Amino acid sequence: MIKYDAFARAMINFNTLKNGKEEVNNYLELKFKNLTKKTDELDKFKKNKKEYSIWSEKFQTVQKMSGILIKEDKNNTDKDYLSNYIKKLPLHSFIIQAKFKLKQPYFSNDDDEFYIIQNPVLKEKAFKVPMVRGSGWKGALAGAFKELINEKDNFNEKKEVIDSYLRIFGAGSDSIKTIEDYLQSKNGDLGKFKEKLLEFILFELGMRIDKNLIDEINSQNSYETLKDILYKKISEKLQRDNKDLPIEFQTHKGRAIFYPTYFDRLSLEVINPHDRRKRAGTQPIYYEVVPEGTEGLLQIIYIPFDAVLKENDVIKKEAEKDLENLTSAIEKVSQNGIGAKTKLGWGTFELIDREKYYCINGDIEGTRWGKCQG
Repeated sequence: MIKYDAFARAMINFNTLKNGKEEVNNYLELKFKNLTKKTDELDKFKKNKKEYSIWSEKFQTVQKMSGILIKEDKNNTDKDYLSNYIKKLPLHSFIIQAKFKLKQPYFSNDDDEFYIIQNPVLKEKAFKVPMVRGSGWKGALAGAFKELINEKDNFNEKKEVIDSYLRIFGAGSDSIKTIEDYLQSKNGDLGKFKEKLLEFILFELGMRIDKNLIDEINSQNSYETLKDILYKKISEKLQRDNKDLPIEFQTHKGRAIFYPTYFDRLSLEVINPHDRRKRAGTQPIYYEVVPEGTEGLLQIIYIPFDAVLKENDVIKKEAEKDLENLTSAIEKVSQNGIGAKTKLGWGTFELIDREKYYCINGDIEGTRWGKCQG
């Protein structure tokens, strides 16, 4: 497999050109002088099914710099390393690590303005290693959580998943802030509050909205009746003063930290749109992708930092529920895919059974995944 180091390869070509008949004045000329031949080169690349691999030393360096917990001592296993690390975290914290293998290519568009093709895959800024951002994992898992909410038929079951969602991901959207501000001061715009209430129920809670609910909210003319609808939809548990939202629904940071995933291989895919009349390809579109079969590592660290005033039994139950929901959401994302072009099946992956586990600081139970003792 070809080692991928663009600068090293360019310097080799540069020296070859200088020693041969053809000469270039500088590195920029070398880099851009043959762009007119890029179509032929890309076709040849795809035809030969070439793949590039990232230097292993560079790959491991960027993982460590991002905080991904990988063993440094060859005599220890990954589980031993995680078990030692989890002991430094507060009680009932846990770490999820899952190795996976791509079933289809992964693509997420990079923001590189000048590249040999129009669709480069997302890469880390300094080391140029293909990656999935932590925010990408957070968004995909949040979407999977909303599917879990809609799968529940019982209101109490929905409420449990919603509470878990807000503990893990936090709350900070405009709709939540508008509702929170309005509850603190009743002088806001009632019409705007109605709009944000519907947005909150639909987009943040992931609950279905029908015509009856819309008519019910629009027909209300007082703060008190809207407040009753809000509490009925999101929680039955109010704070002591009966004025504010439950603490889980106030603007706050989530307990989970989502880490990036890095890949060590690159390849190309081609999408060739066909003319409807001629039924022939028009202009091939090239995508730089992480090829299927590439392995990656997903890491999530959960720290119940906002539960210091709660009883240990309460924190334990919350952590158990959050762990169960997180692992279920990861399994859903593996089927739905991560990144762009998921409607084409891209980004789907298979979790490696022996390499998906969690480490806990406490006695949390309740998931099918493997466990390393914390």
